[in-house]
Amino acid sequence: MTPLDLARSDDAVDAWLAEHRGELIELAQDLVRIPTESTPPTGGELAGQRFVAAALERLGAVVDMFTPDEVPELREHPAYHPMINGVARNFTDRPDVVGRFVGTGGGRSTILSTHMDTVPGGDPSLWHEGTPFGGEVRDGRLYGRGSYDTKCALASHLLAVQCLQEIGVPLRGDVMIESVVDEEYGGSHGVLAARLRGYNADIAINSEPTHLVVCPAHRGGREAYLRIAGTPGMAFEGQQPSDAVVALARCIVALKNFNDERNATAAAPLYEHDPLLPWYFNQIGGGGDTYGEAIGPPAETYLHFWAEVHEGTTAEEFDRQLVERVRRELNAHDDSRGQEPVLEPTIRFLPGSSMPLDHPALATLQDAFATVPGRDFTVRGAPFACDAYAFNLHSTTPAVILGPGGGGAHAPDEYVLVEDLHDLARICARFISRWCA
Repeated sequence: MTPLDLARSDDAVDAWLAEHRGELIELAQDLVRIPTESTPPTGGELAGQRFVAAALERLGAVVDMFTPDEVPELREHPAYHPMINGVARNFTDRPDVVGRFVGTGGGRSTILSTHMDTVPGGDPSLWHEGTPFGGEVRDGRLYGRGSYDTKCALASHLLAVQCLQEIGVPLRGDVMIESVVDEEYGGSHGVLAARLRGYNADIAINSEPTHLVVCPAHRGGREAYLRIAGTPGMAFEGQQPSDAVVALARCIVALKNFNDERNATAAAPLYEHDPLLPWYFNQIGGGGDTYGEAIGPPAETYLHFWAEVHEGTTAEEFDRQLVERVRRELNAHDDSRGQEPVLEPTIRFLPGSSMPLDHPALATLQDAFATVPGRDFTVRGAPFACDAYAFNLHSTTPAVILGPGGGGAHAPDEYVLVEDLHDLARICARFISRWCA
């Protein structure tokens, strides 16, 4: 299209989306109100995916609905990791949905990708501004589990395509909207299955929550237990048993120092705004949790953690450095020398990844942002792990991460900013009208 045609198209997009703003909000609410919780080793995405498939069919897409188990190449793929905390994942009634809008031919293609699964809604009594599956809108925020991470972005994708259809923007390239399963708890099998099923494009927009910052790179992460054994029971002969509790305390100190050492290096490119790698201690235990079990030092203690890593860090490198650092701390003390830390990953190692920074889709996105008032085109690395690596490392489709703002991911009172959903639809419609024309 000529610059004049693009300007007219952008004006028409804005007018149409302003008129249909209520439909965008209602669609986002409908998605939140359908529980699609991931409850490892299974999940409850089916009702939500049926809703999405019906919405895509109404828009005229060629719709494919399939479970990861229906993609035979998946089990042979090097990134296949069926276990979660020692239990095999179950993909029964957990389908991906892909809707293809076929272009007239000769244009570039795009995929708009989100994940349908969410973490559990949690105790409703801990929610104060909304309810887990209520979809309440208050002060510009839409509340509910998955609103921010990341179901409501799907509403923006659907409205963007519907908008272009109804205002008559011609597209030569194909547009695909996909809703995948098994993203939470380090799954990635849904997004990987869609790639192996043959759904690839010249670019993918993976709508994880970025507050409308354009992220061509993201971090990875490791989730695991660290276990330490000791001598259980009470000693009556004067000997000094190895104490797993004291050893675990030293493990925590070692891991804190290990992460400080990692963060003492220069910030990775695109992360100068947020240079520090997070480390979360999620659980700690050993010896039981009732008074009747408190009869002496336990046979084992453990802690559970999540640690983020830079792109390029391998699982083998991270695990080796971690264990060596903990072992060095334990061996520095007479009463814990020789106690051996055992690292037990609970989910797959999630690698960081990036797309080429000179990819023309980034320039097209910049042009799309230029005509959305109040939205600056900002490029940064996403400070979290996500499914984008399945695109960048295991397919021919590079992925840029772009999604709405909000808060409370994986927590009570999760919300998404309604204005960000509206502007995400505006940006996606502008991008498609330029990229796929």
